Amino acid sequence: MVAVFSLFAFAWLCLFLLLFLKSRRAPIPRDSEVRSTIAGLFAASACHIDALFSDTDYRNLSARPELKPLRIEIRADRRRIALLWLGRLQREVHIVWEFRRFLAANHFTVTVGEEVEIGCAACFALLYLRFAWILVFFCGPFALRGGLRRAGVPVQRLSSRAARLLAQAPAAVRTQLEQKWAKHVLTLNPA
Repeated sequence: MVAVFSLFAFAWLCLFLLLFLKSRRAPIPRDSEVRSTIAGLFAASACHIDALFSDTDYRNLSARPELKPLRIEIRADRRRIALLWLGRLQREVHIVWEFRRFLAANHFTVTVGEEVEIGCAACFALLYLRFAWILVFFCGPFALRGGLRRAGVPVQRLSSRAARLLAQAPAAVRTQLEQKWAKHVLTLNPA
């Protein structure tokens, strides 16, 4: 059942890539752009994900049979961390969507094309993250290798698209909206 669902999700992912992302590619924003424009996003721009999900140390431990308990513990810890990180990325997609709703509630108008673009990017990001979560859950943190390291890219692209909407506003309005959003995001993620 899980294999069928994974295959189905992968097929939808490929179809989405072919249809929607072929002609439009948003640049990946720098960390400072994402954090200053859309407060509340941090997992998508995590710095040392490569080191965390590298399997080099795991393979080195595999070469020594007496370290098998440590190897098992590291694999379990990294799996748990990867699942938590992927879950946080999914929450960040919801935060970006909430940001889009926040802009609409503050009388910020967008075109239907921009709305569809952000909606498709959000669906793609959630589909990709769910597929990655399923693979990590069943196959472990080293199954995706490069794919897991790039799991934050769809979220960064989505936030870049939402940030472009805000960048169209005059500077005074933009500053006011950023301040209101910073207060609003605290209600979304209470400490």
